[in-house]
Amino acid sequence: DLPSSVELKIETTDAAIKGQTASSSYKPATLENGIKIMVPPFINADDKIILDTRTLEYVKKIK
Repeated sequence: DLPSSVELKIETTDAAIKGQTASSSYKPATLENGIKIMVPPFINADDKIILDTRTLEYVKKIK
């Protein structure tokens, strides 16, 4: 069985558009394993995140 969440690094991400709010706007990002997901605007390349393996959705940033 797969774990319910995994730690992955963001490979690339688009720049956030000015005027977007963190609560409603997500931007595309590519993970180190090639999976493309949507992440909040404050996430940048080389950030590490937690990914929900059941839904392939961003959970949180790892500090």
